[in-house]
Amino acid sequence: MIHNMKINLFNLIYSSFFVIISCSDVDLNEREKEADNLINNFIQKNEIPGLSVTILNEDGSLEYSKGFGYADLRKRISVNPKVSIFRIGSFSKTLAGTALMKMYQENKIEIDSSVGFYIKELPDDKRNITLRQIAGHLSGIRHYGDGDDMKLNLNYVNTSDALKIFIKDTLLFEPGTKYSYSTHAWTLLSLAMENAYGENFIDLIKKEILIPLELNKTFAEEIDLKLEDKVSFYEKNESGDTRLCSDVNNSWKWAGGGYVSTTQDMADFTWKILNTNFLLPETVKEMTESQKIPNDKKTNYGVGWRIRYDNENNTYLGHTGGSVGGTTFVFSTEDKSVISIMANISDASFGSLPYQLFKIFKN
Repeated sequence: MIHNMKINLFNLIYSSFFVIISCSDVDLNEREKEADNLINNFIQKNEIPGLSVTILNEDGSLEYSKGFGYADLRKRISVNPKVSIFRIGSFSKTLAGTALMKMYQENKIEIDSSVGFYIKELPDDKRNITLRQIAGHLSGIRHYGDGDDMKLNLNYVNTSDALKIFIKDTLLFEPGTKYSYSTHAWTLLSLAMENAYGENFIDLIKKEILIPLELNKTFAEEIDLKLEDKVSFYEKNESGDTRLCSDVNNSWKWAGGGYVSTTQDMADFTWKILNTNFLLPETVKEMTESQKIPNDKKTNYGVGWRIRYDNENNTYLGHTGGSVGGTTFVFSTEDKSVISIMANISDASFGSLPYQLFKIFKN
């Protein structure tokens, strides 16, 4: 349902703006105060309804975790990083890529096999694309069409049904020759995973990732999912006013962008995957190494994990996420710290905010 009423949120709310603190300390130290001021200025300048930030130390302990603004503007429900559930968008690919590598480690799937080995009825031009190429955005399968696909509100009964959105479209290039980001390709990959595993993708992720890692606030956003702590989702209209997003149904892209979670859950996930024995070290290395295209050119994308560098050439591993009414940034540093940021508005640009926060706490 589209809510046409304009929400002039900053005249309405930020005259009495406040921050919800998730930790028990009353006297904030100087670094916390500096971070609070930075984030408060950021969300007021960029008119962000609600923002959640979680930072973990090198040992996985909580360094900083706070909510700013509102999970729901009309009801005045404040953001709480422990429980406020956001759309994580393409960070769903990191969940899926990790599950794929776990299956690969356990000899349940072969990532250098063709997708046609796992899915028999495919157009000829797609049968020989490898799972690794799909997971690294080297498949040639298109991304969203002019943004329209992203706002689909149709219910697809299963992953196979969702293939019809794109499966007959011509490939953009020969697989393996170029990098071109594609969420649709991950739908194809998830069907291969289902067929190899013998269960649907949602159950696969639940059994292989969510339950063993105790991610109790992470879910596929199924149409009948009722969560008391799920935030409301906002966007800017043509005039720049903030409004509620129209309803969407993400049943066509569970692996590519269909999950919801909290900043704390996704920070914990990232730290545990990179720093515990959940996966073998060689599996983590293979998953987070950049794939390459001809001329040995790196793509800075592994198997569902991005590789980023700041202006000081420090390396970060994780993923961003953009969805209808949600923006996500979750990355780990070389020293094993993790930062997780989520906003309940489309197309929020975090810019240098994550790196500034890292410097505040890690210098």
